[in-house]
Amino acid sequence: MDLRIQKTYRSLLTAFTKLLEKHRYEDVSVAMLCEEAMIRRTTFYKHFADKSEFFSFFVDSLRIELVKYGEARAEELRLAKGESAEDDPLVVNVEEGIAILRALVDFLLEHAQLVDNILDSSMSGMMLLMIEDRVAEILRERYHAHSKARGEDPLAFASASEFAAGGIVRLFGKWWMRGHDPQTEGDLVNTAETMVLRVLSR
Repeated sequence: MDLRIQKTYRSLLTAFTKLLEKHRYEDVSVAMLCEEAMIRRTTFYKHFADKSEFFSFFVDSLRIELVKYGEARAEELRLAKGESAEDDPLVVNVEEGIAILRALVDFLLEHAQLVDNILDSSMSGMMLLMIEDRVAEILRERYHAHSKARGEDPLAFASASEFAAGGIVRLFGKWWMRGHDPQTEGDLVNTAETMVLRVLSR
């Protein structure tokens, strides 16, 4: 990707994060976003049709970063224990999944006001469905090989991924509404991973 485009994307993502920490989603305009990112509106519209499409890009970018972190963190743990990624693919997926979930919790806690503003938005339903879809995508990426090895029907696996993703989003939502105590992070992550394993590794 062209370096100028990368810089534009980084500026927009940083600006959007800052704005969502101050305003609800519907109160953030493309003009505000471009002003904060210090880019022209014509530049924004070269890459995105509207704010909704940009939010989808925002969530995708977060998903990619979380997955990268999860994979790197799990690899660090394996090396520390003298293990190989080839030892047990399912264990590898679980380790990476836990690392991704912990990274997600850290992001949520670091950007608490952003999360509150998303949940307080009149568009929260649409945004949560979009997030749920990306969580399902992460699950499909993590457990696809395991599902294929078991000869599971692809449609059944896709449905199970969506079901598990919905459960994770609701679980995290309840945790957040109950005060999102950092001390309960471990229990939250373990519950989410147990739920995923029961649905996708049965």
